[in-house]
Amino acid sequence: MKLTQLIYFLETARHEHVGKAAKLLAISPSAISHSIAALEREFGKELFIKNGKNIRLTNFGKIMTERAEYILQTVEKIKGELLSGTVELQGHYSLAASHMLSEHFLISSWMSIQKIYPHLTSEIYSLRSSEVVQQVSRGELDFGLCFSPQSNPSFEEEVLYEGQLVLVVRANHPILEVEPSKQSQSLSQSYPAILPKSFQGISNCESHPVFKKFHMQPQETLFFDDYVVALQAIAQSDAWGLIPDILLKVTSTPFASIIPDGWNAPLKVSAIWPKKRLITNVLHQLVLNIKHAIVSLVEKGLN
Repeated sequence: MKLTQLIYFLETARHEHVGKAAKLLAISPSAISHSIAALEREFGKELFIKNGKNIRLTNFGKIMTERAEYILQTVEKIKGELLSGTVELQGHYSLAASHMLSEHFLISSWMSIQKIYPHLTSEIYSLRSSEVVQQVSRGELDFGLCFSPQSNPSFEEEVLYEGQLVLVVRANHPILEVEPSKQSQSLSQSYPAILPKSFQGISNCESHPVFKKFHMQPQETLFFDDYVVALQAIAQSDAWGLIPDILLKVTSTPFASIIPDGWNAPLKVSAIWPKKRLITNVLHQLVLNIKHAIVSLVEKGLN
């Protein structure tokens, strides 16, 4: 059953005449006849019976008229609500972001929307990137912001930032006195490593291919699932870590990054949402707000 079939049926029912309905709808009488016949085959009931030159509704046709009017009125109501934004103004959203992305981008971007639309309600979670991916994939979240999710048919993705994972040490680390061309190998040979734990659904893990390219053999002493933990540990020791470059722009603690010539450890920050979930104007604005916040941060770092 299609909405056009209901429209053709109702117009015909109002006038009890196929020709009049066809003229008002600006289509051929045969198109209406075929449409009504298709409905009758689908339900196994006659909707009209002949009454001289006209037609009249059967009892089932009368019931169908009431139901069809209700369906079309509901559709028009939904259209009106979506266009006017009234659904969004009173909507409830479940949102989540990876640790640090939640604190520095998601919450502020969402609160700016909620100031404009105070009747919106929300749940906001700080999770591991893998948890964000899993919960969005299962439809438990309306929106997620995370690091480097692997492609998945269960969600849509918009990349908001493309950067690099970089080698990070505390400020004044002894490795900074070493010749730059030898820093990466010396780092892995002489100092402990603090690396991200591998989780399903996330591209980057403790065995990143860039280590092999630069002949690095990390001496792992700590695995983490939260970059806050990693940065705190690095700041208080001679350990090094593989950290998203964008996080160095938001932390107040001074760190030094090491990026050897030819280094290539791509990283992305992505907005994701369930495949079958409508991306509403509110969520579209949220994506724009986050993107603007990231761009402003990057431009500030360049100045």
